[in-house]
Amino acid sequence: MIETFWNICLLHDIVTRDQLLREAVRVVQTRKSLELQGATHTSILEPDMLFQWMKQNAGEREFGHFPGDRDLFYRLYQVGKDMDLLDYAVQTIQQDRVTGGIVVHTSIVDRFKDMCERNLYRTLLIAEVEKYLRGLAETRLFKKLFTITLLTESYIIAKLLKTYFEAYPNVHIIQGSIYQALPLSEKYEAILTIPNFGLKMDDVEDATIRDSEGVAVNHLLPLLRDTGRISVTFPPRMMFQSGSIAKWRELTNESYPVQSVHMLPDGLFRPYTSVKTYQVEFGRSPTEQVLISRLQLQKMSLETEREISIHAEAFAQLENWRVDMLLDEDQDTLRSFQQAPVSKVKLRDVADIFRGKSVLKQDLRAGNIKVLNISNIEDGEVKLDQLETIDEEERKVKRYEILPGDLVMACRGTVNKLAIFPEAEGTVIASANIIVIRFKVSIISGFAKIFLESPVGATLIQSFQRGTTVMNLNPSDVGELELPLLPHEEQMNRVNSYNEEKELFKQAIREATDRWEQVKNKLYSELY
Repeated sequence: MIETFWNICLLHDIVTRDQLLREAVRVVQTRKSLELQGATHTSILEPDMLFQWMKQNAGEREFGHFPGDRDLFYRLYQVGKDMDLLDYAVQTIQQDRVTGGIVVHTSIVDRFKDMCERNLYRTLLIAEVEKYLRGLAETRLFKKLFTITLLTESYIIAKLLKTYFEAYPNVHIIQGSIYQALPLSEKYEAILTIPNFGLKMDDVEDATIRDSEGVAVNHLLPLLRDTGRISVTFPPRMMFQSGSIAKWRELTNESYPVQSVHMLPDGLFRPYTSVKTYQVEFGRSPTEQVLISRLQLQKMSLETEREISIHAEAFAQLENWRVDMLLDEDQDTLRSFQQAPVSKVKLRDVADIFRGKSVLKQDLRAGNIKVLNISNIEDGEVKLDQLETIDEEERKVKRYEILPGDLVMACRGTVNKLAIFPEAEGTVIASANIIVIRFKVSIISGFAKIFLESPVGATLIQSFQRGTTVMNLNPSDVGELELPLLPHEEQMNRVNSYNEEKELFKQAIREATDRWEQVKNKLYSELY
């Protein structure tokens, strides 16, 4: 039924998400108006009369001009009059490849429902509800003992929901944006939201944060009742980025203490986003312990894989909310580093950090500028003989040039790679898949490489990854990494020891390889 309705629409250039939703609501509204009037006479259902009835009762005032004639509407009516509007909306939004909005996995709504039932919450607000329609339809949350307010910025989605939930007095529909102050007098015991990721909001009253996630939460938090909670889905940068976001985390936790932080499973929001995601709950009331967990998807439910708690005062002292490290099973090693009396320094304070240049395949040609890519880093070393080139003026790419002694790090891909850049002829620049770290006098690049390759260093890098299965490191995030600040002579001793032992290891490999080749060749020669 739904696909047939779509196909009729598409054949008549009714193609966008809102157009497809609008015509479905127009059809259902027409049917409902007929039922209310008790108009069952067959003449009303003839194309001419039906078309006129629609224009009078579900016409241009509410939905705008109908993009077709009486025959088109008649066909749409016959196919769509008995459609389940909520199911239709879910499928239409899921198929939308132009708008590309997130469709939230049902398990998020299911977990929100469980939280509400556990805390005996009854008044709920779901913001930007179009993202949650799938979960709303599958959990049938509106049939529980809740009073639910559904908030959407879209006029046509609001109209669709009002039409669908007409028979549910416990469901209220409001049109409005969470990125602006909401003129709502009612307060709620539970709020669910997944703000748009990574947008900068220009027109905001509170200039302390302009990131869409923080702006949205700031507008929703005042709507909480004293014992209520808001459950928010965040991308990784909101959990550990410094600057205005760090200040926002601190101020928000002071006024609306964090109750829990849950790491969501990789890929839960694919294909809409592939970054890591976290579910954070804030409340108006203080809590003694902050619950931290890593969740996994089992069938269609989110189940706890690992769970710890941290005292609220200790949580407030954290510079960031990188719960990945707190949940890491190798906590003893990490804790030893964090609690060690040795001085520590952030990477951004002792190095210049930059990402390389975006080089397209069609840009690669014989030229004077060499390009370092991930594939040129093997076993912790740069393979200079494999570099590709581009033909470009040196002054235009000077900012991406790699100098001898720079630490180069893969920032995309599936494997973390590190190497010290050696002496090279000519100009070599980094590609966009490489982060270049140029140390000042206090840290030796070889020492930094050893630390970042260690189990503690690898865990720290992992905690800053924004991607899931595919790594995605941001230079500004990498700058937040902490390194042990040892005396220069001690760093040099460790680097020398590392290099000497690595050379002995490589020599042993070469000798063993030569021996094996000799034995193989001798055996082969004796076969005939």
